[in-house]
Amino acid sequence: MKVPKNIVRSLTIWLLLFLSANSYALQMNHTMDLEWRGFTAVSSDQERFNRDVSVSFETEFRTSFNDGSTTLTLTPFGRWDSRDPERRHYDIREFNLIHAVDDWEFQGGISKVFWGVAESNHLVDVINQTDYLENLDGEDKLGQKMIQISRSFEQSTLSMFVLPGFREREFRSSDDPLALPFKVSEHAQYESDDGNSHIDYAVRYSGYYASIDYGVSFFSGTSREPDFILGTVPGELVAYYPQMDQFSVDIQITDDSWLWKLEAIRRKYSQRSYNAVVAGLEYSIYGMADGLFDLGLIAEYHYDDRGDPAITSFQNDLFLGMRFGFNDAESSEILAGAFYDFDDHSSAVRVEANRRLSSNAKVSIEAQVFTNVDTRNISYSLRNSDYLLLSLEYFF
Repeated sequence: MKVPKNIVRSLTIWLLLFLSANSYALQMNHTMDLEWRGFTAVSSDQERFNRDVSVSFETEFRTSFNDGSTTLTLTPFGRWDSRDPERRHYDIREFNLIHAVDDWEFQGGISKVFWGVAESNHLVDVINQTDYLENLDGEDKLGQKMIQISRSFEQSTLSMFVLPGFREREFRSSDDPLALPFKVSEHAQYESDDGNSHIDYAVRYSGYYASIDYGVSFFSGTSREPDFILGTVPGELVAYYPQMDQFSVDIQITDDSWLWKLEAIRRKYSQRSYNAVVAGLEYSIYGMADGLFDLGLIAEYHYDDRGDPAITSFQNDLFLGMRFGFNDAESSEILAGAFYDFDDHSSAVRVEANRRLSSNAKVSIEAQVFTNVDTRNISYSLRNSDYLLLSLEYFF
C-alpha cells in the first residue's frame, strides 16, 4: 500500500521542525520485526497462503522541552507482507503533544490508550480501533485522534477524552486463511449522519485503594466493533457502525500470590443493549525448580448475555493458562493457554514464547491451533487455519 504524498509531506515538515528546534533532546528508538508464518492446512482457494513472510518497522521519536514539562512524540509504523496486499499497511500509532502543569496533564494529537486488567480479552478497552491485520489476539491498536485532559489526585486520576474522527476496522484479503468467511465491502455504513466524522466522548476515573486497583469508565460514540449487514453486491457484506454508550468497570485485587480480576461492561445501542463480563484469577508460584522459573496459573471466565447471536467468541467460555517466567538473563517467557466454549464444546490452544538473543534482539514463537470447532461457533471458518509464527525483532 502506497503512503499518500500529503501524509509524507506533513510528517516530514513536523519532524524537521522539532528536530531542528530540539535536536539536543531528541530520543529515537527503532524496532524492525521479521516474521515467517506457516499454515498447517488450508483450503484449495487459500493454497498460495501456505506460508508468508512479512517485515514491519516502527520508530519512536521523542523530545521534551519547557524543562521537561512538555513532550512531543511521533511513532510511525508500517508492514510489508509477501502474500496479503491488505497487510501492506501503515499507521501513525502516536503523534501527540503532552503538557503537564502541577496536577493537570493536557494531551492532543494521535495516541493509544489502554484500559483493562484481564489476560485473555479486554472488554473495557474501547478508545482505539483494533488492528486485526497484525494479529488475531486484538492486542494491536490503531492510533486515535484525541484531546485528553487529566487531573491527578492523591491516589486516583480523572481523565476526559474528546475523540474527533473515527477509524474503520480493516480486514484481511478473503483468501487469507485468517480472514473472515465472507467478503467485506470497501464502503462502510454508519448510524450517525456524521459518518466517520462523528465526535466521540469518554471519561475515566481510576486509581488504587489499599490492594485494589480500579477503573470506572464511560464512552459515548461510534462502536469500534462493526455489525455486518447485507449490501447490494451478492456475496458481500457491509460493515455497519452503530452509536453506543458503554459503562464499564475494571478491578484488580492483589492478595500475596493471588491476583483477582474483573472487567464488566454494559453497552446500550438505539435498538438493544447487553451486558458482558470477564472474571478470573492468577496465582503465582515463585522459585520453582530451584529458582529456574516462576509459574503463573491463570483462569478466566467470559460471559455475554447475547448468547450465540453475539459477534464474539467469548459468550460462555473458559480460558485456562500457564505463564512461565524464567529467571535468566535473556528474560525468557512462555504463555500457554486454551479456550473452551461451554455451549458447543469448541476449543482452541495458543502458545506464545519469547527470549532475548542480546540487548538488541529478541526471538518469538507463536502457535495457534483450533480444535473441535463446532459449525455454530464463530471461529468455524478458522478450523483449518492452524499456524506457527516465528518472529525476529531487532532494536536499535
